[in-house]
Amino acid sequence: MIMRGYTNGPYGQVHWRMHEQVGARCEPDLYCLHPAPFSGLTFTTIMPFLAEGRRIIAPDYPGHGGSDPLGAAPSVSDYARAMLPVIDAVSDGQDVDLLGFHTGCLVAAELGSIRPDRVRRIVLIDIPYFDVATRSDIYGEAAKPFAITADLGCLAAPWERGMTRRIESQGVARSFDLFTEQLRHGVHMNAAFHAAKMYDCKTGFSRLSKPVTVVASRSALLDATLAAAQAIPGANLIERLDISRAVLDESAETLATTIIEGLI
Repeated sequence: MIMRGYTNGPYGQVHWRMHEQVGARCEPDLYCLHPAPFSGLTFTTIMPFLAEGRRIIAPDYPGHGGSDPLGAAPSVSDYARAMLPVIDAVSDGQDVDLLGFHTGCLVAAELGSIRPDRVRRIVLIDIPYFDVATRSDIYGEAAKPFAITADLGCLAAPWERGMTRRIESQGVARSFDLFTEQLRHGVHMNAAFHAAKMYDCKTGFSRLSKPVTVVASRSALLDATLAAAQAIPGANLIERLDISRAVLDESAETLATTIIEGLI
């Protein structure tokens, strides 16, 4: 069962989802850090498969999902620092593990750098590890504020991305939930893309001192993920080239086994 809650933080309230642990074994809480432009909703399919012996918590960054916004141009560091009160309140001073996916990898790396005393292990899946020029090229229009107009056509791009091009296994209902979740951000829908564009990946990942497992699926981020694994001190790389789509949904049960392996 997935419960919901809120934690007060420096930027307002942070909304989170929690799947209680299953079984008697007691492992550190696992915090799941989501991709842009979505929220912790991204992890609800995979959470039950990760919950053996541990609680799974999926917070929403400020301005995402049910969390209060923090400004027009938040940084990856802002997102990471907003997670700290949640960890302090929910995990009651205990060490935690981190799971990042896409943009969430950057937030996890930053969080592991600024509070290594609270983080035990980190698993990063499909990392957007790019240099300055590549970030500018890749994020481009996606990093600009979302233009809301009275014309329904302003929703054409997110609808095309989330609904028209969805894969059948994800289902219409699940795809629609994710589509509408991103709309909650309004004009700030692309804020996390902008934060990713401005994040110095090379510096951020080189500062990590905790054990990191990098999981590379056969995605458009494969080369970037392999480069990140080289840049992270002592990173353990697991290639899952048998996984190529809907990583957190269609491949949830299979991927969960790999994530748990990376947390041992």
